[in-house]
Amino acid sequence: MIKMLNEKQPLVSIGVPVFNGEKRLAVALDSLLNQDYPFFEIIISDNGSTDSTPDICRDYVNKDPRVKYFRSEKNCGFTWNFNRVFELSSGEYFMWAAHDDNRAPTFVSECVRSMEKRPDAVLCHVYTVTFIEGQKDALYYSSLDTFEKVSVLIGRYRETLKHFPMTAIYGLYRSSSMRKTHMFEKSMATDLAFIQELSIYGSFIQVHKELFTYLGRYKWNTVNQDFQFSFGKGCKPSWCFPFIALFFNHWGRISAAPVSFFTKLYLWVVLIQYQAAQVSIKVLIKIAGLFCPKRWKVKFASAIYRRWLHNPNIKVVSEQLFLERIIKPRIGWWK
Repeated sequence: MIKMLNEKQPLVSIGVPVFNGEKRLAVALDSLLNQDYPFFEIIISDNGSTDSTPDICRDYVNKDPRVKYFRSEKNCGFTWNFNRVFELSSGEYFMWAAHDDNRAPTFVSECVRSMEKRPDAVLCHVYTVTFIEGQKDALYYSSLDTFEKVSVLIGRYRETLKHFPMTAIYGLYRSSSMRKTHMFEKSMATDLAFIQELSIYGSFIQVHKELFTYLGRYKWNTVNQDFQFSFGKGCKPSWCFPFIALFFNHWGRISAAPVSFFTKLYLWVVLIQYQAAQVSIKVLIKIAGLFCPKRWKVKFASAIYRRWLHNPNIKVVSEQLFLERIIKPRIGWWK
């Protein structure tokens, strides 16, 4: 049975980090306020928006006392903003909500019910359908199906490295488990490092229902755009190598984990094996791109992606859109 708390101490805190979200913010907030689970708070952190986002947020604060609004006068980057909404939260459970996502009315209640049944779980998500902005067809469906086959810590950590669908970062978390992690640090792809660290503390579970719609950007960010998005300003310094920085971010989180030295040793081995495999695959792709005839590139790139890069938790809906939006950017032969 779901715990029933009064509204002054909400069970679920929903953090909405936003920057210039005027186009879809109202739709996202409506989907949250329409949840059939009543005991929650919505914490909006406005990261220096220059559009009408502040006005939209203030309107919702006036409409519903569960909505709280905080604003920074300058853009401090998504890393700071994602951490901030959690720091301001008070619920036993927490989830991030992007300003352009849409959740079914039962999303929170279904996830809370599943988490209450599984005290070992640290994250719960649902079946998700992903669209790309400007495209009418769905891109793919995602799940945590492969995570249901692993239960031990080492296997779970390996699975997060290889097959975690990043849409699941918008699932429901156990707040006490999040506090054990280093959250988002000042490093590119720190959200990945956070997920890997979180897997040390418990299981990832799912609700077998399609209750979440994720909207992806039409184009991938460049490295400089990712750097600016993460930190709010500037371009990536020439001395900054994201792949290496991410590796040491993972390594440091393992070092600090409250597990035995032998468990850490196993985790380090898993990490090194995975990173070595990634380097090998990238080198192979680079060499193959130099020698592959132009007329064969699309088929060859698709074959390479399916063999070494495809996530089994992703079920493709639109093959052509998936080719243009996922396969070609990942392979990199068309840059």
